[in-house]
Amino acid sequence: DAVKSNGTTNSVNATVSFNNFVHLSRFTSDYDSIESLGKGGFGHVYRAREKLLDKNYAIKIVRGTKKALREVLALSDLHHTNIVRYYDCWMENAEYKQDSAANTLSFSQSISDSESQYLYIKMELCDTKTLNKWIKEQNKTAPQNTKRREDGLNIAQQIISGVEYIHSKKLIHRDLKPANIMFGQDKKVKIGDFGLVTNENEDDKNRMERTNKTGTRSYMAPEQRTYDRKVDIFAVGLIYFELLWTLSTGHERAMVSFLYT
Repeated sequence: DAVKSNGTTNSVNATVSFNNFVHLSRFTSDYDSIESLGKGGFGHVYRAREKLLDKNYAIKIVRGTKKALREVLALSDLHHTNIVRYYDCWMENAEYKQDSAANTLSFSQSISDSESQYLYIKMELCDTKTLNKWIKEQNKTAPQNTKRREDGLNIAQQIISGVEYIHSKKLIHRDLKPANIMFGQDKKVKIGDFGLVTNENEDDKNRMERTNKTGTRSYMAPEQRTYDRKVDIFAVGLIYFELLWTLSTGHERAMVSFLYT
């Protein structure tokens, strides 16, 4: 039983059918046409239609940790055309999951333990084509392609505008890379994935705890522990190079990074 006779809760470890649990979930009661967009260390992202507004959104589901709440806090304070727009968030006691056979909802946690809850983040829905895919498509053409240079410059300017705004809020993104840069329904560049965002004004103790394992290695600045917004500027420089020129291998990217430093 999930509930003891004295009214306290036990830990729950079960797989509950979608139909039996739908009334307990805001996600499955307020949204339909749910479709998986991607999954990874960042959590799981779905496309879903909000029934009341008849409009599609991206819903990101992650563990309800302090780190996840930090991402939401940062997003809620950012309002810029080149940053993925944040709308809302809420907590649920289970993570929504889908499989090919049926809609299922699986959960394993103590309902009274907030650390075991899941955070649902409602955001602007972007195109599934990331800047990483755009670069790969452009790499099939000659690097001297004039159209690529023009489009690359326009994209770079929008990225810089978004990063400049992030820094104006005293924040550091820390994970800028083509895979985290998308295109909105308005065709504009959208910087996303703020899972590693940090405040530039952290005290000295927290700054010393920053690790060289945080971020994506091939886009990381040479600063190892104590650093500032320049780590984002470093990543933007590498991205701009990729926008203009074909880098066929990881070794080439590493060489550019070495020369850039």
